[in-house]
Amino acid sequence: MTLTTIPLIPLHILILMPVVAGAVGFALPRRAYQLLMLLVNVVLVALALRLFVHVRWEGGIVQLLAGWPVVVAISLVADSFSAPLVLLTTLFVAGTFVFSTRAIYMDKIFIFLFMMLESSIIGIFLSGDIFNIYVLIELGMLIVAILIMYKREKQAVYDAMLYLMMNFIGMAFMLLGIGYIYRVTGVLDLAVMGQRLAELNDPRSVIVPYALIMTGVALKAALLPLFGWLPRAHGAASAPAIVSAVLSGIQVKVGVYLLIRMGLVFAPVVEARLFFLVLGYLTSIVGFLLAIAQKDIKLILAYHTVSQVGLILVGLNMGTEVAFWGGMYHIINHALFKGLLFLTAGIIIEDYGTRSYNEIRGVFRRMPVVGFATLAGVLGITGAPLFNGSISKYFIQAGLQGNLAEIGLYIINFGTILSFVKYSTILFGRPSVEGKPVRDPYVAGVSLLFGLAILAGGIFGGPTVALVYGPQYAARGALSAEKLITFVVTLALGILAYKFIVQRIGNVLLSVRVFKFSFNQVTVFMTAFFVILLAYTYLTV
Repeated sequence: MTLTTIPLIPLHILILMPVVAGAVGFALPRRAYQLLMLLVNVVLVALALRLFVHVRWEGGIVQLLAGWPVVVAISLVADSFSAPLVLLTTLFVAGTFVFSTRAIYMDKIFIFLFMMLESSIIGIFLSGDIFNIYVLIELGMLIVAILIMYKREKQAVYDAMLYLMMNFIGMAFMLLGIGYIYRVTGVLDLAVMGQRLAELNDPRSVIVPYALIMTGVALKAALLPLFGWLPRAHGAASAPAIVSAVLSGIQVKVGVYLLIRMGLVFAPVVEARLFFLVLGYLTSIVGFLLAIAQKDIKLILAYHTVSQVGLILVGLNMGTEVAFWGGMYHIINHALFKGLLFLTAGIIIEDYGTRSYNEIRGVFRRMPVVGFATLAGVLGITGAPLFNGSISKYFIQAGLQGNLAEIGLYIINFGTILSFVKYSTILFGRPSVEGKPVRDPYVAGVSLLFGLAILAGGIFGGPTVALVYGPQYAARGALSAEKLITFVVTLALGILAYKFIVQRIGNVLLSVRVFKFSFNQVTVFMTAFFVILLAYTYLTV
């Protein structure tokens, strides 16, 4: 990709606008402040779209802040990896902002924190400086913790503090790695760092900082066995629906993005694709197994975020172009269907007064729009033909054809379908609560838009990948009779497995459900992950 150093749109504007506008307008009345922030989000979407168009058809952009030379300046980079994610972030945040227009928790402090979180995520995607990335991750961590405990419930405060402590340890690994790699290369700019790593005489001199940095990044991506923080954060009992949606739809992609970005930086000296491929499979399988054991609908969704991140990792590390771009497309698809599922789950929980799937029935009858939106999310995540997940999974599978690893995909798909057969029971039957539900046109409108986007991403999957990333792959096979039959058979097997196995092993599921990773266990896992990755890179470099 051609890179230009004269930005069409100053990249720092995209990062600073939400925070500056939020601070300047904070003195306004709540309603006026909310409208101002909505306008800011609309402007951000327009700027991000213009940036994406420029990057996609004219080349990437590098901006050196304050005019300093590249080795000294903090650099901002918009390229084919970051620009689509910036656009996705602005669209997603704008949608969730409208979704919660009438929410009680949308006071001025919450709105300002939410906008700061958007700034930190955009900043990470655009930053070309590794220390700047570290600082923005720490900032985002603090904001997320505050948003999780915003309603000040005891369990939420406990979960948020554990989330903070686990992530602080992970970021300590990353900071040590940054200091070490700076000592070796003398730079913090990722592009220059990659060039200097390629010139090293002894590649093994960087395996320690590589393992340290990737341990911190793997924690942010919620890879096995470092995902213990994710269910506490994404499935926090009192966390507002849009917080859970943004965390699962967008914020966890920061870790995935950094796995890609840091992998490219260290590619001249370290090859760990097989390591992360195997880890992706294990993460995905463990994620759906833990999801099946849950009764709490938010925890079912949270553990399936772990599983879907594992699937994305499989695509990114398979070593074929079609699988790689399938993994990239699944990042976008997962943001849409998992974000929608968390949004609708929040509305369902609020209306029914419970989080247990056993106590929720008849969503279709009671809240038809929310029910159909939830169904669209379920069809998307299970890879049903015509829905977006079917396209990205098809591309990932196309990169595995003739490989034994393809069997693992069938296992992952079956586990996903089984989990959402269980989840979908909330949609059917007679409503388990009385009274009329609250009608909110903003909730209904945004839910339908997300659902339509999931459908459009399936019907026009091939052209969408070509539009967003460039490579053109035929996606007709994802809509073939063979794929439809495969999905129907897998769905039937999932229904049978749920009825005759899952519903009859309650004691086993209970023992899994009550287990939670402690802080001490996660720190031990981080150390073990670092040691294993260090040993792997030492043996393969």
